[in-house]
Amino acid sequence: MRDDIKEYNAVENVAKKFVEAVKSGDSSIVKPYFYEKACFFGQLNEKEYQSGSIQAFYDTIDKFGAVGNDYIARIDIIALEKTIATVRVIEDNWHGYKFTDFLILNKINGEWKIVSKVYDTLC
Repeated sequence: MRDDIKEYNAVENVAKKFVEAVKSGDSSIVKPYFYEKACFFGQLNEKEYQSGSIQAFYDTIDKFGAVGNDYIARIDIIALEKTIATVRVIEDNWHGYKFTDFLILNKINGEWKIVSKVYDTLC
């Protein structure tokens, strides 16, 4: 039995805030949707691995700033099971990069929060 459609909408709205923050270069838009101890891991340029506190993601978004009009993103909800969800965000033209992000969410105290971000890039 699948979850109610309102849960899918709530998860999608969190992912939309992620895209909005990345597009505008303003991490404050998405900070409330990340769990305070969230982490990230990813591969940049097929060779450089990055990991750590989500603060490094915030710093990168704020440092690089807004993207151009050629930036596009797609959100796919891969799975949603009661209190966990996996979302894929595909992005093209983020400052010359193509990103695939997987966001793992947990429903904590009734709110969907991103607890981890895993990504890969192409240049």
